[in-house]
Amino acid sequence: MNRPPLTHDSHQTLHVRPLAPAVFVTGKGGVGKTTVAAGLAVAAAEQGMGSIFVEFGDSDAGEIALAGAHDNVRYERIRPAEALVQGATPMFRSAWVARGVLGNFAMRPLLRAAPAVREVAMLEAVRRLMEKNPGHRVVVDMPATGHSLSWFAVAGQGRDLLVRGPLYDLCDRLVRELIHPGAMSIVVVTLPEPLVLRETRELCMALLSQHQLPVDRLIVNSVPPALPPAALREARALAEGEGDLAAAAQALVDVLTVRGQTRDAVLDIISSSLGSKAPPQVLLPRAPEDPDATTVAGWLTKAEPR
Repeated sequence: MNRPPLTHDSHQTLHVRPLAPAVFVTGKGGVGKTTVAAGLAVAAAEQGMGSIFVEFGDSDAGEIALAGAHDNVRYERIRPAEALVQGATPMFRSAWVARGVLGNFAMRPLLRAAPAVREVAMLEAVRRLMEKNPGHRVVVDMPATGHSLSWFAVAGQGRDLLVRGPLYDLCDRLVRELIHPGAMSIVVVTLPEPLVLRETRELCMALLSQHQLPVDRLIVNSVPPALPPAALREARALAEGEGDLAAAAQALVDVLTVRGQTRDAVLDIISSSLGSKAPPQVLLPRAPEDPDATTVAGWLTKAEPR
């Protein structure tokens, strides 16, 4: 089998950078993105860092994922309307004036038709959060994969289109202080399914080729866990005996063999779908029930590529 490097030792030939102060987590819907983001925030808190989990919009999925997790994880929700007011305040020199202008009936259709303005404002809210909390890890639960490229591109595009002015200054500040590899890391979450993996590979390649933003971690969720090294050997030894125990042991051998073959097949799917130039990968095990953020934090810390 032509399997890619997926273990700690095999990652030694890859360039594995430590995660940056800001971590943006993205992926298709339904791959466990929010739970992984919550796990990253909890892992940072357990390692003694200040930790902030950021969720965009009105969803409370992240808040639910953090329920009962580490007490030192701070939760922040960034809503578009509030981010717009905060981002526009320096332009109007007053939050009151900014709120009045942006709330004007004539402005509302324009803002609805210009999502890039909202994205810039929400990224600026993340940048300000980092500025006010040095030494913290800010983990951002991003929208689904389809929107990730536009989120990471919007500040640079705005800076290129504008010549000067407050909006140019805002976009330029985002590019210099947030949207670059030294300040932020991109974590992509995926599942070990051929179609999802191919789309994930295209996203990773587009981020690098179009925006010079490498993906720092590719987290493959729900991978069948490896068997303990001695499990199959000991089951076979018992099956070679006599009596009821031998019959039960043979049934166990059959189950463990199928389980090992399933894992091998999944790893081959990952290998063939992602190719040899995939970002550093972290495999999270398939669990009988949905894991909580603390469990995922433990997996992430143990499986972190070196």
